[in-house]
Amino acid sequence: MKPIPSVMIFFVTWLVSALPFYSSALAARELVFIPLPLENQETTLAAHTPLIRYLEQEMGVSIRIHYEKEYEQILRLFKAGKADLVQLGPLPFATLRKETDSVRPLAIINESDGKPYYTCSLVTSFDGPTTVSAISRPLALSQKLSTCASFAASLIFKNQYQEIEQVGFSYLGNHEKVALAVIRGEFAAGIVKTQVAKKYRHLTLAILEETPALPGFMIAGNQATMSEQQLGQLEQILLQAPAETRSSWIVGKEGFSAYSIQDFTLFIDGGR
Repeated sequence: MKPIPSVMIFFVTWLVSALPFYSSALAARELVFIPLPLENQETTLAAHTPLIRYLEQEMGVSIRIHYEKEYEQILRLFKAGKADLVQLGPLPFATLRKETDSVRPLAIINESDGKPYYTCSLVTSFDGPTTVSAISRPLALSQKLSTCASFAASLIFKNQYQEIEQVGFSYLGNHEKVALAVIRGEFAAGIVKTQVAKKYRHLTLAILEETPALPGFMIAGNQATMSEQQLGQLEQILLQAPAETRSSWIVGKEGFSAYSIQDFTLFIDGGR
């Protein structure tokens, strides 16, 4: 047997000794979290800040909340390794899952009823159409990749034996803009997350119809930028967050539920 060259021995020794320092640097690196832009930047950041500050405290790392207006840009940043944590609805999650193996679901955010499901609503103003079949003008929608947009509209209109293409639609950017545009009478109807629809009921926004229950928004991690230890730790922190701690939060106030791929069969073909 030939003796191992001293250069190789030095390299292996250096590599082994450097690993702990590399792992420590990875853990100490500032993480970037990008939430979904359901509303304006100020409201979105305020809603997520208590949750993120708690995660910082429990994980011992700095986490920066980064706001992006476009769902597609959020997915691009994730795939490029520039986002460590993201909030995703079922349609953005299914889309991202087809494009990268790096997305790791950590927990589903429970809704106000404490369940990990939500609905989308077809909304109108107080003097708008009273049935789905009465809608003859284009719908107001948020963004192409929002679950509560074309996807939800197709579910609702299919139940009424009517195609969404028959009335048409326009993308306005986020759910808040859709709700306000309908209230102002700029559109006869629109699709928003039911949580947003209820927020604007005092401004005469009315719900015409809801979709069936859909799997809730999730917090997902990037396996390309975070260690398995970090991801596992974060998952447990979310699922075990005490009710007393969550009581002052907005996002996450009702806790989190474990991710189950079975809940996403409507969005994921065959699973993997």
